[in-house]
Parts: sequence; structure tokens; C-alpha cells
Amino acid sequence: MRFWLQWLLGLALMLVLLVWGFSQWNLRYYNQYIGERLELLVELRQGALAEYFATAEAEMRFWSGNQTLISTMVDMNRVWAAHGDSVADDIYKLYVTNNPSPAGYLLNLEDAEDGSDYSAVHKRLHESARQFVTRRGYYDFFLIGTEGDIFYSVEKERDFTTNIETGEWKESGLASAFNAAKGGHKGKIIAMSDMAAYGPSAGAPAMFVATALHDETDQFIGVLALQLPTDTILGIMAYTSGMGETGETYLVGQDLMMRSDSRFSFESTVLLQHVDSPTVQLALSGEEGRGVIDDYRGVEVLSAYMPLDIGKFRWAVMAEMDSAEVIDLAASERPALAGALALIYGLSLWSVWYWRGRRLPEDGAHADVAMMNMPESESSGLAD
Repeated sequence: MRFWLQWLLGLALMLVLLVWGFSQWNLRYYNQYIGERLELLVELRQGALAEYFATAEAEMRFWSGNQTLISTMVDMNRVWAAHGDSVADDIYKLYVTNNPSPAGYLLNLEDAEDGSDYSAVHKRLHESARQFVTRRGYYDFFLIGTEGDIFYSVEKERDFTTNIETGEWKESGLASAFNAAKGGHKGKIIAMSDMAAYGPSAGAPAMFVATALHDETDQFIGVLALQLPTDTILGIMAYTSGMGETGETYLVGQDLMMRSDSRFSFESTVLLQHVDSPTVQLALSGEEGRGVIDDYRGVEVLSAYMPLDIGKFRWAVMAEMDSAEVIDLAASERPALAGALALIYGLSLWSVWYWRGRRLPEDGAHADVAMMNMPESESSGLAD
């Protein structure tokens, strides 16, 4: 009896160890599996963003070589210089103050019909520029003179006709892109500003790409700039299909502020949420990989990271999932394992019961059987 009890207890202990070992292996497997998926998500997001910015740069190169635009910029310089000191105020009054369209729709006005040379040049450019920003998904299109005067803007916001070097917006992203493009005009560089709040656009996050324009004699005549919409960037990062309940991807700038929205916030976190995790620091230092950390919410997550270089600045591209969800995914296979082990244990118990029912006779029974099978002479001798 004691032997069978020990055997059953040993079997139970063996099954417990088997369950524990499988659980540990299964958890490591899911950490590896989810980690690889997060790394793939980071790579895909980085690739989509890189393609988006590369497209913007390619379109800037196209426009900078467009002879119609070059001719328009030459005329803008001439008209602006000939108009006099009141040029900025006069043009702003025509296309903003006296614009018959309501705020937000000032771009509908092609010609102020005042008979001025500026309006003639504006009409020649405006339709193609407006169609470009509308169809290609940009927010605004600027022509800026060599001294920083904003000659032209599609949207006609508060920056229109101001000076980007000396005026109210001299510390803005547009000013940063303009100065970089102007400073590198000999090399015809494509300059990109980091994402930052932009006052003329109601303080909304904005980015700018700019390049220098040159006339037929290769003389520097000004800067073309585009205001990039952040909605495209947010759309790339906000996609959560197949990422479970807690998976998210987001961007962090070198100032450690988010450049996209958190999945866990009902309000925008762009330029508002501070993130200073170890994996963000690694990405901003140029490394890539994954690790387990506490995220910006103070929650333990499995975190994958990769840098994204845009012009002269760098973003951290992050993909994360709560460690608790990874554990839950690993634990989801326990019922199937428990069923299989219960079957094994049940069969083992049945085997014990079966073989106990067929056990050999005790020692006395063995002796009786042996006596019955012995020859009569031998059995008589034994009896004497």
C-alpha cells in the first residue's frame, strides 16, 4: 500500500514540476514572440515615416526646379521691392483684412482685383499652389524673400507678410527651416524643422521643410517652404490593429516630449507628454533593440525601440505592450495544458487501480500453489 501511495505522490510531483517548467518556457516564448512583433512594428513605423519625409523632400526638389515657380519668385522680389515701405501692410489688408471669405477660408481669394502688380503675380501662382497643398495633404505653401519677408502663403495666417528673421515668429519652426535653407543655399540643401507649436496656426504642432530657390544665373532669390500636416504622422503611429489591449507605438523627440499621441489618453499628448525611459534614451543615442522597463505611465512594459533621423534632429520610434498582457497571453494556454495533464494523471490512476486488481498472491498462497504442483514423493517427504 505504501509503495502505491508513494508512486502516486511522485507522479503528482512530477506533473507539478512539468506544469511549472512548461509555464516558464511558455512565458519566455511569448516574451520572445511579442518582442519580435514589437520590433517589426517599430521597423514598419520607422519605414513609413522615413518614406513620408522622403516624399516631402522629393516634392521640394521638384518645385525648386520648376521654372514657372522660379519666374514667379523673381517677380515677387521685384514687386515687393518696388511697392515701398508699406508693402506688408497693404498686401495683408488686401488678402486678409478685406478678404470676403471667412477665417479659415482666406485661401479662396485668388485675386484682390485691385489692379496691382502683386495681385497679378498672386493670381498666376495661387491656383496651382492651393491645389498642390489640398491634394498632396500639406498645410501651407510659402515663398519667403532673401531677407525673411513672407511674400506669399496659401492659408494667409498671421505669419503672412511678416518677416521671419526679425518679426514675431523669428523663433518658430518656419524660421528655423528658413535659416537652415538660406544658410545652405549654395549646396541647395533640403532643411527640415523639428515638430513644435506654431503660433500662427493657433499653436498647433507643426513641421516645416524648406529649400533655397535660384534664378537662371544661379543667384539666390529666396526660400520655398512647406508646412507639413501632423495628422499624417499621427495616423501612422495611431494604428493599433493586432496590438492587443495595451500595445501602442509612439514617437519621442530629443527634448523627451512625445511627437505623437498616447493610446491611453483621451486628449492629445503631442508636445505635452514627457517620456524619459531607458529605451527612449537608447533610441535617441542611435541604438535599437528591446527590453523590459517601466513606461511613462509607471507600468512595466515590453519595449522595442529604434532611432529615426530627420534632417539634423532625431526621434525615438517606440512600440510597447504591458508585461501583464504578455503574461496573460502566455497563461491563455494553461487550460489546454491542464486538460492534457489531467488526462495523463487520470490514466495513471486507472493504471494503478488496474494493476492492483491483478497483483500476485501473497507468500502463503505462493507456497500452497508450489506444494500442489510438486510430485507426491517429494510432498510426502516434506510433510514428514
